[in-house]
Amino acid sequence: MQFVQSILNLGPTIMMPIVLFIMALIFRQPVGKSLRHSILVGVAFIGINAVLGAVLSTIGPAIQALGQAMGIEALGTDIGWGLASAITWSFSWAGLIIPVGFVINWIVLLLGWTKIFDADIWNYWHWTFTAAMTYIWTKNLYLAFSLAIVVEIITLKLGDWTSPVTQKYFDIPGTALPHTETVNLAPFNFAIEKAFLSKIPGLQKSKLDPESIQKKVGFWGEPMMLGLYIGVILGVLVWLVAGQPATIILQMGIAVPAMIYLEGRMIGILIDGLMPIVDGVRDVFQKSERFKGREILIGIDAGPIGLANPTSVVVGMVGMVIYLLLTLLFPSFFKIMPLADLAIVPIYYMFAAAASKGNLVKTLINGTITSVLVLAVTSSFAQPLTEAAKLVNYALPAGMLLVSSVDVGAHILPWLIVMPVVGIVTGQPTMIIAPAIIGVLWVLCWIYAHDMPQKLADELEKEK
Repeated sequence: MQFVQSILNLGPTIMMPIVLFIMALIFRQPVGKSLRHSILVGVAFIGINAVLGAVLSTIGPAIQALGQAMGIEALGTDIGWGLASAITWSFSWAGLIIPVGFVINWIVLLLGWTKIFDADIWNYWHWTFTAAMTYIWTKNLYLAFSLAIVVEIITLKLGDWTSPVTQKYFDIPGTALPHTETVNLAPFNFAIEKAFLSKIPGLQKSKLDPESIQKKVGFWGEPMMLGLYIGVILGVLVWLVAGQPATIILQMGIAVPAMIYLEGRMIGILIDGLMPIVDGVRDVFQKSERFKGREILIGIDAGPIGLANPTSVVVGMVGMVIYLLLTLLFPSFFKIMPLADLAIVPIYYMFAAAASKGNLVKTLINGTITSVLVLAVTSSFAQPLTEAAKLVNYALPAGMLLVSSVDVGAHILPWLIVMPVVGIVTGQPTMIIAPAIIGVLWVLCWIYAHDMPQKLADELEKEK
């Protein structure tokens, strides 16, 4: 476990280049080419983290100050995805998820059940989280690993399903996004778009995506300028409500467009490094008798992709305030005050953005509907995550009875699977009802919207 933890501590900046380099060598790619492009991926992650560190250090505290000024009273606090994942990895058996997850990925790939080779080992913590929550309630390690494997396989299938539109809309060819806390929102987002938003004539015909707005009004409609407008509005709100210095208006006004512009550049570098490796691996698969004629995609982290998408970022900034308002208005239902993860709220709007092909209004409506479920699951997972924190000797914040995170709340799929199973095993029927009902709705949404990713990808191809 110490060895595994030492690897995890390297972070994606080191882990991803190492994984990609080894993968490229396994697939008989030239050493020099493999090393160069793996290093380029590492450089891109350093750039991504540098940009996020600089930008979110302004946006995060400002929005947190706004939440506190609004007088939100909650039983618990949002400790952020970083601490939540650290707690998850701290179980003595957690490191086993990496080899188990890797083997399961290869098995389902060989069987043709998925077309994704998931290189995003850093985010295997999603499966580990599933196992940890199951173990806390049942103390059954076999059941914990079984449910983690189920979540992994379904997440890979979600990545397969959404890959046509994610490749086109986010401009990441040859890849997929098997990233649990974002892609598991896709069935709801695509179904809402198909059943409701696409039927509103005014919205359907309007071109309210950043590219179309830019064409109409030129420089003033550029994604960077849209970020400026939202940043200034948020800055004024923080200034007036939270009593922050007026300079926060200028700071927010530059931070939001900086995220849109610089993250986009960093993702460009990431793709430049990734694509030659992806193409090389694909060529080897294509020449193999077992994989001949099959499409093989490389699974990557959705987080940086969502934080580089103009629609996700612009709408997500508004979404931060919506998350706070929902918690303020319904304190008995939403027991965790959004704090540490507020700054990454844009990634929970990214599949709503893809579903609408970037329409700002549609994305806001769609993402706001699913945000209610995210906040509810955040509260639902608070008790087991708090117990897990105590087991690994994590000191709770002073005066806080519960801890959770918005990112944990975005793990809808683990919640839908873990809660009913645990309810049956432990004899607690109250744990079964809501997840079972929402789970059935989630499956029906996936079935209903099964044609949406390919349909949207075809439309985007025609619009080029």
